[in-house]
Order: sequence, then structure tokens, then C-alpha cells
Amino acid sequence: MLLQSAVAVLYFLNKVLLSLGKKSGWQIGLLASILAIFYFYSLGSMLLVGLEISFLSILLFGLFTHQKELKHQEILYGIMIFVMILLFFIFKESSWLEFTISLLFILAIFGLAHRWLVSGWILMLCGHLLMGYFTFNKGETIFASMQFISGFVALFAIFRIYTSGSKL
Repeated sequence: MLLQSAVAVLYFLNKVLLSLGKKSGWQIGLLASILAIFYFYSLGSMLLVGLEISFLSILLFGLFTHQKELKHQEILYGIMIFVMILLFFIFKESSWLEFTISLLFILAIFGLAHRWLVSGWILMLCGHLLMGYFTFNKGETIFASMQFISGFVALFAIFRIYTSGSKL
């Protein structure tokens, strides 16, 4: 229960800070991702463990490229290709729902790290809603609740982008 709560709260803070354009969102995301590896392992979802390992890499990339010109895009593409191959092999033991959740979050983090903000936040919203459904059905009510609340953060981020006149 403690690990579930810690992961949920840290990922929530991660989304809030990223939605406000704060670099600390990437740092908190790294901590959340490390703890989430252990959390999803305890649930027996190896696909989501694989997802978190890839998140760790992408969050590191986002941390180093925050608000900067992307100079090493090939690294990000390499990470994405590696993750997709990893998911392909792990998928055999996982459900379509887990695969869809993983794909949505990977693409969302990719979009945010690449500064495709609207697309990234829309994918993040969809990922949070499905993750909430998935974890609620696993009896993980605290984590599921935080996923649904994080969906509102994604909506806020989308609204903020549109009202600020950003072209992303």
C-alpha cells in the first residue's frame, strides 16, 4: 500500500510540474519511475515493468533536454525502437489492455520530451484513463484514483497550451 501511494503521488506531482513547464517534473518522474518498477513487479505485470524501464531512459532524456534545442534526436528514436522491440517480446504474457497502456504512455512521454505538447498530453490523458481502469480492476484503488486525477492534470495542460496561444 505504501509503494502504491508513493508511486501514485510522485507521478501526480510529475504531471503537475511538467504541465507547468518545470524541470523538476522530470526529476520527480525519475524517482516515480524507479519506484514504479518495483510496484508493477509486485503486481506481476512484466509489460508495465518494461514500460517503466523505458520511461526511466526517456525521462532522463527529457531532463537533459528540458527547454533546449533537441540536438541528439537519434538517441530518443533509438530508445523508442528498443522499447517497441522489448514490448513485442514481453507482450506474449500480457493483455491487450496492458500493451495499449504501455504504448500510450511511451508515445506520450516521447511527445512531451520532443515538445509535441498537445499530442503528448492527449496521449497522457488516454493512458491515465486506461491505467486507472486497469489498476482499479486489480484492486489498486489508491493508484487508480490518482490515475483518474492525473487525467485532469492532462486536461489542464491541454487547456493551458491552448489558452497560452502556443503552436505546439
